[in-house]
Amino acid sequence: MQISQTRHSFSNADLPRHFTDGTRSVLVDWLIQVHEETLYLAIHLLNRSVRQIKVTTVNLQLLGMVCLFLAAKKEECLLPEVSGLCYLMDHTYTKHQLLRMERKVLLGLKFDLSYCPPLHFLLLLSSIARCSAKVVWMARYLLELSLLEGQCVLVLPVQLAGAALCLSRQVLQEPLTPEGEAAWCLASSVHVGSETALLRVMHILASAAAKAHTRETCATFNKFSSPETMHVSRHPGLKNAVGLIG
Repeated sequence: MQISQTRHSFSNADLPRHFTDGTRSVLVDWLIQVHEETLYLAIHLLNRSVRQIKVTTVNLQLLGMVCLFLAAKKEECLLPEVSGLCYLMDHTYTKHQLLRMERKVLLGLKFDLSYCPPLHFLLLLSSIARCSAKVVWMARYLLELSLLEGQCVLVLPVQLAGAALCLSRQVLQEPLTPEGEAAWCLASSVHVGSETALLRVMHILASAAAKAHTRETCATFNKFSSPETMHVSRHPGLKNAVGLIG
């Protein structure tokens, strides 16, 4: 897992000039709305693709859908139909354009689609720490918010998972158990990083959570406000989450 998460880490967060943080947030928010199962891999492929291949602004949605398609091919048993993907894009692009972009992305990435997403680390750590269901849902919410933050592109998956889980426990005031201590030891062994680095990521997540309900890109906030997710995005403690971090 450690090798797979560092293989495609980004040395800096600079994006192509036309692909701003705002543009990226809108595209990621749309991907969150149209799909969920392969979301983390799809956005990882998107982050890599915009640095490896030349794509015009008008084709960014097509690129996002192709990354989602490739992620589904790698991780799902039932693949979406190409015609269905074109429908999700309001038939702005043809099947031929989608398949041509798929070939372009695969060549740009040298057919390497490997990635260990932060959600895997989060579920592993929360299982070892025996976290409550609400803590896990809150951490998953914070983790998904990180997809909208350009700064988080630089952060390793296990660091994102550790920061999300730690902040979740602080917001919900769940004390650390002996099992929790074991989870942090495991996290450290797979390169969570220093406490300073962890706090920096927690600050990013806390700031994102505090303003999530006011953003135009609010698909994640809405998704985690449902009864199925225990309404975690509406927890009042998130408004002052930054103040909880030392």
